[in-house]
Amino acid sequence: MPFEFSFTPDLEAFREGVRAFLAREVGPIVAEMDAKEEFPASSVRKMQSEGYFGVPIPEEYGGLGLGKVGYAVLLEEIGRVDASHATIVGAHTSLGTTPLLAFGTEEQKQRWLVPAAQGKKLLAFSLTEAGSGSDSGSVRTRAERSGDGWVLSGTKIYVSNGKEADAIVLMAANDTKLGPAGGVTAFVLDKGMPGFSVGRCEKKMGLHGTSTAELVLDGVEAGPERVLGEVGRGFIVAMTALDVGRVSLGAASLGAMQAATSAALKFAKERTQFGHPISDFEAIQFKLADMAMRVEALRYLVYHAAAQQDRMGPDPSRWSRGDRESKTRSAAIVKCLASEWASEVIDEALQIHGGLGYIRGTPIERAYRDARISEIFEGTNEVQRLVIARDLVQRGL
Repeated sequence: MPFEFSFTPDLEAFREGVRAFLAREVGPIVAEMDAKEEFPASSVRKMQSEGYFGVPIPEEYGGLGLGKVGYAVLLEEIGRVDASHATIVGAHTSLGTTPLLAFGTEEQKQRWLVPAAQGKKLLAFSLTEAGSGSDSGSVRTRAERSGDGWVLSGTKIYVSNGKEADAIVLMAANDTKLGPAGGVTAFVLDKGMPGFSVGRCEKKMGLHGTSTAELVLDGVEAGPERVLGEVGRGFIVAMTALDVGRVSLGAASLGAMQAATSAALKFAKERTQFGHPISDFEAIQFKLADMAMRVEALRYLVYHAAAQQDRMGPDPSRWSRGDRESKTRSAAIVKCLASEWASEVIDEALQIHGGLGYIRGTPIERAYRDARISEIFEGTNEVQRLVIARDLVQRGL
């Protein structure tokens, strides 16, 4: 598989357009959003109107048709500015639109995917439960047969966009005894359906601009048109979405690392101690060098994985087993390394800033709080290492 990669002129122009938009519409509101812990509804609407919530979706379904590479460009640029906005876009696009594009019927795509890509609907994705986190196949929210449809009952937790979403891709157990091997089914539910309500929204250490909600299903009636993919194959639907989400998380982490490194470099050149800029001292230079190495290495990992997904296309029925396994391993590697490197780079940036980096409300302090969750959501890094190791044992390097 080739490793050489370059951006097209169209993607470079897209990057510049996104960067200018974010500087104008998102950057100025981030500090207040974080302090107030409010969902940034106004900037999200502006991003929707620009088409940023449908970047990888084909034009025939209302998107910009820029593929996973274009989507990674978007997330990288958003990650440079704010992790909350990146999470909102990622929950909608990676986890919401990916299952609809890959497994939806034409009717489902027209009903949910097209308005989602056009920015007219906000999506969320719901897998996690109190007893089903890393053990994501142990879903206990029940999907019981009722005529030709289903009745859903249970409680889901930690749903990004859960409070604001218009529709949710949600996993429920059609047979708890089967677990991931035939016992989980994916459904598409609309906000406002009888029996469907939003419960508690969590207060978090970081990502203050996002909602992390509990969803309560009390006898929600779902017709057969709401089943996404095949009955009992919901675990595959979920994992396919997470493969995309893990790469986009890597892209957002890349952006955050670049922002932290640039800020640390600027500060080190301006901060004077003992009569010299601290950038003259080897201890600081080595920190900056290590930070830059991680940024450069992650850039190749992210875009290699995104290009691999683009080459495979959006139709899972056309993927070979080897391609699927390679894609999953690559996504796990990107997610694991990106989240850990981002934490390390931002921590070093804070150290270079000294006491200033520890002051509440500064960009470095906010980035430090925001970065920590990346080692947990989209699958904990412990799980990513299991995915990588098991694939190594089976297929080797």
